[in-house]
Amino acid sequence: MSFNLSAQDKSYWMCFNFSVEKQSDATDLVSAVDMLMNAEEMSQLPYTVFLFEINFANSKSGFTHQLCFLAQNADYLKQWGGGPGQFAESMLTNRIFEDVATPYSSVLASPLIFDSEKAGSYAYANVWEVKVTDVEKFASLASDFIEANSNTFDGVIELHEAISGAESGVTHFMVARSNNLGDWLRGRESVFANPKSQPWFSNSNKYSEFLGSFAGTRLKVYPAKQ
Repeated sequence: MSFNLSAQDKSYWMCFNFSVEKQSDATDLVSAVDMLMNAEEMSQLPYTVFLFEINFANSKSGFTHQLCFLAQNADYLKQWGGGPGQFAESMLTNRIFEDVATPYSSVLASPLIFDSEKAGSYAYANVWEVKVTDVEKFASLASDFIEANSNTFDGVIELHEAISGAESGVTHFMVARSNNLGDWLRGRESVFANPKSQPWFSNSNKYSEFLGSFAGTRLKVYPAKQ
């Protein structure tokens, strides 16, 4: 696990939220993304790519899926925005996306407390959108809370900084990942029952406000190929 607010070699997330109305269309899009990511032209892709289906969200969350790219440092993003190029799989994916998907938002973020080696290990994740008023104190509490539950929660708990594109007021994201919804809920119960969690529950709201949350299941993960 890493915890650094100003590391020069820190990693970055780019997440694209979109909605697909019909399940059959979503299946077609996932298949197209899978073909794209496994195409020879993508063999040097320097990002780890995650595709999620949203399972739980409030009425204001207008997206059903999330496509995220994880870059190990800023140097990998010097060519960001150029797209994968024009080849059969990319053109098919673009066409299907234009036909069935509605873009919702895009977010640039950076991990503050995060284990990159476990990024793709867990299939279920809950994301909390947080407005933090004192980053240093909040991050310190979060670090202690995560460490206190490292053997309690069957999964990982993370803290990420929002850089661009987050909803109004959101400065950070807390993420808890586990194997599936059942394990996540059991882990949640264990975290609440853990006496060492109490400083977090008693004090984190002094330096933050939780504004919203959503949860989803990872459909695909494609490790970085460089």
